[in-house]
Amino acid sequence: MKHQTAEKASLIADQIREKAGRAAHLVRDRTPDPVLEKTAQAAAQVYDSATRAGRYAADKSPDPLLEKAGRVATVARVNRTPLLVAGAVIITLVLVRRSRGRRR
Repeated sequence: MKHQTAEKASLIADQIREKAGRAAHLVRDRTPDPVLEKTAQAAAQVYDSATRAGRYAADKSPDPLLEKAGRVATVARVNRTPLLVAGAVIITLVLVRRSRGRRR
């Protein structure tokens, strides 16, 4: 059952990725160049701001907290696939529950 759930979650994740890729491609094709340029500039500004905020938070955080956060990040990176599968399963369950709730 665990294997079947993982396979189903993987299939659903692939379908979502494919649909999101198609949607992104359509949006990119239909968006005028000036809008794409402004969006890229805004994304760069957001990235810079987030980087600065992260550095500020790291500078102000106590060392034990930073060490623990580093360990958690390492564990998450090592176990990326199970975490993604678990996330896909949770999303699937939420979507199924929502669709059943709307039918009532």
